[in-house]
Amino acid sequence: MKRNSLVILELILMIAIFIGIVFIVFSGYFIFKGLGRTVVNVNNNNRIVIEQMLKESKYYDDTYKINDLKKIQFFMNFNDYEFSLYYKNGEKKEISDDNLENLRSYIKQNGYSKAMYYVTIDIIIILVVLVINVGRKNLSNKIDLIDKEDKI
Repeated sequence: MKRNSLVILELILMIAIFIGIVFIVFSGYFIFKGLGRTVVNVNNNNRIVIEQMLKESKYYDDTYKINDLKKIQFFMNFNDYEFSLYYKNGEKKEISDDNLENLRSYIKQNGYSKAMYYVTIDIIIILVVLVINVGRKNLSNKIDLIDKEDKI
């Protein structure tokens, strides 16, 4: 009876390891998708500074509601600066303007990389999978010990 429960527990750990490995493989898509993209969250502390930088663009007009802005993403698109503005209502607007060097510098300095976010999650998953694998090996050794005792 004890052996059967240990075998079932080992199977569950192996399934958890498999799921972790599959997640790591599929997160590669999100890592490559996020390469070169830097995001800064807009809050009350930096809203005025960002608005002043956006007003430097010749493409800026009153349709860009700075009070509803949630985050800004910077991406270098074939030597053109591309800024994606994400609003609280789910709307997205894009500005392509190479004159927004100050905004690009601000986002690079104060923002975070989307690819590094997924890399960090992958590192945590790798560590968890390694710990689970050590536990699975110990469990396997206990099962082998029970098998040896039954043969004697």
